Amino acid sequence: MSYKILIAIVLSILLSVCYAIENPVVPHSSAVESNELLSSADPYQYCFKNSTWIVPPQTLLAYLYDNANFTPVSDQTVWVISSYNHGYFTGQSYTSINASILSQRYLIGSVTSEGKVYITFYSGTSSRTDLVNGIGDLQVKSSGQCSFIMQMNSGQNGVSGLTHWSYMIPVKPGDVFYNNLPGTHMSVPQFLAQF
Repeated sequence: MSYKILIAIVLSILLSVCYAIENPVVPHSSAVESNELLSSADPYQYCFKNSTWIVPPQTLLAYLYDNANFTPVSDQTVWVISSYNHGYFTGQSYTSINASILSQRYLIGSVTSEGKVYITFYSGTSSRTDLVNGIGDLQVKSSGQCSFIMQMNSGQNGVSGLTHWSYMIPVKPGDVFYNNLPGTHMSVPQFLAQF
């Protein structure tokens, strides 16, 4: 009889050890509450906070289309991101086609944990109900540098519109492209003041 009890105790201990290995408990005293660990739960937060994004010179080319006519144009778009919360972001988009046709829209977007991006650009007025959608990827280099690669198409009526793929890169005061926005011969603040 004691032999059976001993086997039961040994099996119970083995099961407890196996469970503990698969489900480790971290003691409260060893829990780290640093900003670094908290932000690691959302690796993209620092990419968005109070950020401004632009089209770099190598991807300014876009195409206007109207029926069967296709016209190459220069498309500089600036995004000013005003908020970010757990994969969702909002802001405003400012676009200049050939440094003459101007368009301002609001944007709302999402980014998945894998970096897949979907953005809707909308006018914010009841008189214009057309939407522009963009898809792409948010990439973060090992250095921490963030960038988008995006595609969008503004065709609303099946006859005319604009198509553009581009990188979007962040800029801040003092950066070369902040002071000389590609395709515009202006600084970012001067560009935004047109709208």
